[in-house]
Amino acid sequence: MRATCPKNPEHKRFSTVAHVMEEWEVTAEGDFVEVRESLQTDHGPDPGNIWRCLECGAEAKVEY
Repeated sequence: MRATCPKNPEHKRFSTVAHVMEEWEVTAEGDFVEVRESLQTDHGPDPGNIWRCLECGAEAKVEY
């Protein structure tokens, strides 16, 4: 899998979604306070997700 910025192929950093399991600190009501620890990655970045270039904001092209 490889992401490419359509505006500038030299751009190499992207934002996308992954699913992770975290241990949280919460209030007595269950409201989020902070992440205490990342426990595991349930599913890493998927090529079918939107990948956005962090340098210019363009939607990247992702190839397998």
